[in-house]
Amino acid sequence: MKKNTIKLLSIVLIALLLITSTFTFVNADKASEIDINNMYSSAEDTTGASDSMNRIIGSIITVAQVVGIGVAIIMLIVLAIKYISAAPSDKAEIKKHAVVYVVGAIVLFAASGILQIIKNFAGNVHA
Repeated sequence: MKKNTIKLLSIVLIALLLITSTFTFVNADKASEIDINNMYSSAEDTTGASDSMNRIIGSIITVAQVVGIGVAIIMLIVLAIKYISAAPSDKAEIKKHAVVYVVGAIVLFAASGILQIIKNFAGNVHA
């Protein structure tokens, strides 16, 4: 078991190193030759479509966050009620299965945080 885990970790790390080593090339120009004031003049949005799209996507992300956090909290509350109301002989069995529920709740909280980061980046791109 330990050899397989070490092999898997080494393969993943090597793959990450290979992937990240390909993204080191930068195509840049001298800052003095760039006209920052007129850079985006031709791509200006006058219809307001991007603002409405940002609001719609922001609302969808907010709903997904609320649902994710709600499911995680309800999952933990149900687990706690099961544990409290269980007989002493059943508590050990509930503890064994509780790890899966707690990890699931942590994943849901993390997904909610990642959605918030995406929402913030999407809001800052337009600004």
